[in-house]
Amino acid sequence: MPSNTICKTVRQYNSVPLSEADMRKLQEIAGDYRTVKNYVYQRYGGIKSLSIIYPGYTVQNEMTASGLRASLGLPSVYFYLAVFDALGDIKNQWTQTKGRIEKCIRENENLTPEDRHYLRFVMKQSDCFEAILQEKEIQLSEAWEKTFREVRTGVEENRLNQYLRRQVRRHLKKMHTDTVDGFSVSGKAYRYDNHGIYLAIKEKRKRIFIPLTDNNRYTKQLYIRIFPEERNVVIHAPVERKVRQHEDYRGEIGLAMGIRTMFVTDKGSIYGEKYSDHQYALSEYVREGNIRYRRNKDKNPGRKKYTAGRERREEALHTYINAEINRMLRTEKPGVIYLPKLPQSSKAGVNKKINSSVSMWQKGYVRNRLTQKCREQAIELIEVFGKDISNECSQCGATGQKENDVFTCKACGAKLSERENAAKNALKRGQMRS
Repeated sequence: MPSNTICKTVRQYNSVPLSEADMRKLQEIAGDYRTVKNYVYQRYGGIKSLSIIYPGYTVQNEMTASGLRASLGLPSVYFYLAVFDALGDIKNQWTQTKGRIEKCIRENENLTPEDRHYLRFVMKQSDCFEAILQEKEIQLSEAWEKTFREVRTGVEENRLNQYLRRQVRRHLKKMHTDTVDGFSVSGKAYRYDNHGIYLAIKEKRKRIFIPLTDNNRYTKQLYIRIFPEERNVVIHAPVERKVRQHEDYRGEIGLAMGIRTMFVTDKGSIYGEKYSDHQYALSEYVREGNIRYRRNKDKNPGRKKYTAGRERREEALHTYINAEINRMLRTEKPGVIYLPKLPQSSKAGVNKKINSSVSMWQKGYVRNRLTQKCREQAIELIEVFGKDISNECSQCGATGQKENDVFTCKACGAKLSERENAAKNALKRGQMRS
């Protein structure tokens, strides 16, 4: 059953710039936080540590005994958050690595179906996976031993194990960060009072005071992002929000997304007509800024003005995207939205066939915001199979032609916009699977 609450991130801002001394203290914490993360990356990011990163308490104990916290003088409320933050990155890196290997297995024509079945089995069984990577004997429980014997029958086990090790060495990247823009803080390290927040620092029994623009108070783990040049901070706080239920949100719609027009529904309704204008303004600003920077690189030009201008244009684009999503949901009142699944990247790069323009903007910012807002409004967002969804006629199912954003079907004579046709197909495919 879906939860009746969702987690959102809200932000708090300092009301006046921090003193240079206080900002240096925050920068020192951020620098030590980075040092701890890089230490964990280096020590536990490899194959030999795979067996101890889940759930991570062994790493925690070893980090306690390492003496790093004492040498840095970093309070435990920051030190252990940095450790588990880095562990989370390492676990995510392993997930991505397995995903890349799975893709290689799928695309390797020299592998038989039995080979692929064996490789997928050992990748899902953590004991098998770790033993193969460390070239140790595989030991499984009785419940899995029989299944493993069946899986390994008829395959060249040594060859496949070597293939798996090569793929891991190829895709597992060494992790490192040079970023010193913030750090996480637990509830024990801060308290709200006097229209601001008192934050623990490296000096014992001392805190700095950050006056805030609001008087909201939070109790969970926070993330403090620092902006030293402006002497500002942004506090990211997770909060639970109750999902809004709408009795009149009952319809089903198909939706297509694009870069010229952000949304087109199966009824032909258009939302985000000016999306391309905002995107073009941002892209041109970035392009021209980079040209100017390269032209004057020898003169060591600053990027402060350029960065501020880019952030303004990004914020304008974000504001427009969110406003159009809200307008669409209020107007359409959907209970269910069917959306084509974006294609995976091809070997040559990004697959540019179906809705590829969406992936050009910050890895699917539009899609992420739509997903979040649907969760907030208790709207079900369902991905449907996206292959050839814009080439197939939504009326007769034949393959049609696209030209200048217009879809034409010679089989039945249908003629409509390319995105509306894709949205109608999304609705049909969604209703067929339910």
